Amino acid sequence: MSKFSQLSCQEIEAMFLVSDIKQTRVYQEAKQEGEQEGRQEGRQEGEKNLLLRQLSKRFGKLADVYIQSINNLNITQLEDLGEALLDFAEISDLEQWLISHTES
Repeated sequence: MSKFSQLSCQEIEAMFLVSDIKQTRVYQEAKQEGEQEGRQEGRQEGEKNLLLRQLSKRFGKLADVYIQSINNLNITQLEDLGEALLDFAEISDLEQWLISHTES
């Protein structure tokens, strides 16, 4: 068992300067992972917003069921929908796409 496992966060922080902690590999890896996750979430949110705007422009106000389904898509599905919507002629095309691409 590590001698540090019994210490509180405050006690550990008191042992190190903040600049020391920021230089550790664990801190750097955690920071990098957090930044990467933030970029991915931002990209997904941007893709979702663009698709909703494009679909609304083409078909008018979208029903909540479509918006909810689109909000639940992962980034790959959002990208696929972005390509597929170019071929949609009617709102039923969106409905069929969502059914066929979100079933488990």
